[in-house]
Amino acid sequence: MVLPTQTDISSLIKRYDALFFDSFGVLVDGVDAIPGTVELINRMNEADVNYFVVTNDASVSLVKRVAKLKSQGFEIPIERIVNSGSLIAGYVEAHYLQGKPTLVLGTQDSKDYAIEAGVRLAEPNDPENEPDAVIVGDNRPYDWEPMLELLLGLLSRRFVQHNPVRLVLPNPDFIFPNGPGAFGFGAAAFVDLLEQALVRLHGTHDELIASKLGKPYSPIFKEAIRRAGTSNAVMIGDQLETDILGANTAGIDSAVVTTGINRRKSPEDFEELAEELTPRYILASLV
Repeated sequence: MVLPTQTDISSLIKRYDALFFDSFGVLVDGVDAIPGTVELINRMNEADVNYFVVTNDASVSLVKRVAKLKSQGFEIPIERIVNSGSLIAGYVEAHYLQGKPTLVLGTQDSKDYAIEAGVRLAEPNDPENEPDAVIVGDNRPYDWEPMLELLLGLLSRRFVQHNPVRLVLPNPDFIFPNGPGAFGFGAAAFVDLLEQALVRLHGTHDELIASKLGKPYSPIFKEAIRRAGTSNAVMIGDQLETDILGANTAGIDSAVVTTGINRRKSPEDFEELAEELTPRYILASLV
């Protein structure tokens, strides 16, 4: 297996036609900008570098995300952000869910993505408007034990009735940085529990597994490559299981930083790692 090599951001800018940056753990620590990242974005803006922020977030609208980044010091145009929430519309259209009752778990912005896609919102425990799809847009603001029990009963019953409910997970992040040295559980952690329970009850079936839209799955990478207009791109991220695996699977190069979830800092640290989780490069920083 080929081990990753140490490199720097200037070399990547010269080598690739497009750069994809994860947000949490790469540009921000969950609260504030990581040192040097604001200056890097400013430099790339001035040099007209073809870059995009490719983030699994589906909890905040693009307008609010731009505003939040601005409050952290970044000047990143809205057209340079590719997020999993904006992929909901394509999923809804591809699976003919327009007008279908859909339970959306998450923030109001999560619900707005689904509304804009054309679904009809359903509420929990409404027998007159039972959902044909469940979109888990964020880990907030629910008491997850009763919500998971409700979903387990709904999805299990509808599977037995040969009328399965579509389960959609825009953001597959299991954990995420939530400030210096702090981490939080993403919506994927709760969906993972639900999937395991459904498999325990009914065995492995595609209908019982959530459709994932964000990294490491292909929809978000296809959209990023389409927007960039090139596949000569490198994904810069902090999570091997999402950023790096997704890039490797999509056929583009990958670089891991050491400022977020990832704790491996030298090529030797990757010796025992599976090839699909191994980045091509290691970036000590983005300075």
